[in-house]
Amino acid sequence: MDAGGGHLRLYSVSAVVRPLGAAADGPSRDVAHVAGAGVGAMTYQWDALEGENGSPEVTRISTDSQLGPGIERIDYHVHTCWSPDCATPLEALIDRAHEARLSSLCVTDHDTIDGALALKRISPPGLDIVVGCEFMTEDGSQIIGLDLTEMISEGNALELMQKIRKQGGLVLLPHPFRRGSGIFRTEMRRPDAFVQDVLSTTDLVECFNGRDTYDNNRRSYLFARQHALPAVAGSDAHTAGEVGSVFVEFARDDRRHRTSPRRIYFPDQPRRSEYVLKRRAMEVYHRHEARLPAIVGVTYHVSRKLLRLDRPPRREVSPRMQYELPGAGVGVEADEP
Repeated sequence: MDAGGGHLRLYSVSAVVRPLGAAADGPSRDVAHVAGAGVGAMTYQWDALEGENGSPEVTRISTDSQLGPGIERIDYHVHTCWSPDCATPLEALIDRAHEARLSSLCVTDHDTIDGALALKRISPPGLDIVVGCEFMTEDGSQIIGLDLTEMISEGNALELMQKIRKQGGLVLLPHPFRRGSGIFRTEMRRPDAFVQDVLSTTDLVECFNGRDTYDNNRRSYLFARQHALPAVAGSDAHTAGEVGSVFVEFARDDRRHRTSPRRIYFPDQPRRSEYVLKRRAMEVYHRHEARLPAIVGVTYHVSRKLLRLDRPPRREVSPRMQYELPGAGVGVEADEP
């Protein structure tokens, strides 16, 4: 995709995703290889998402949710001070969840469930805490387990997913195409057999991550819809202010993570893409990172911290409804005859 201006808008599933060669009512833009090398046959087009004035700036907008007693809001990806890269106190998370009118937080600290258990013990009535964990696997991929009852020690991605399922948990794929940590990131060049094994044990896909790029989020959404996987979203909050900037809305009497219709809210995201040469260079770095001298990795991570590249973008916006998704099993509407 190019780096032109514009904002992500709400489209129906049939308007956004369609197989190559299918008839279209309007103009289409780039061809997107949804899962990169190893699954290159999974190729789709999507409609142009142009801003009204071609402007990349994000403007202040109000939340259009009709929140009432029968509606539940969930942020599926939140960190606490139990994560090594987060300093947010538990009390601040509770205050922010109340401000954002959230019903539930999925607490997904890095490689621990202690923060989730601690927050669950002190959470007030009306705020449900889902005990989760964002696991780092031996190849650097991150996988989230939800509804966990005990911690899991497992480095192999496929074995980890099986163990999450065995204790009655749900497997969520966070930011699946993020460089360095997404399970389907391009530099890993996953074979089709691995992709299918992962998908067969996946319950949920994060179709929007509050800290990921426009390109990756768009790719994740299309991937989830192509495979008829339930799509949810999360802020990936590492600060209190990010909590509730992304959330999923259910009807409270019909909240079933994998089958319920759901509405996904997040701020409009500027359509900005990396320069191709930079993207290729970073993919090469991450592909060979484990074999490089340790000083190279230390320098890279210190540089990112000094340049504040891992901080969330500063936006004066409110989330709005972007996707209204059917329950699982409906599939991509454009695939139907």
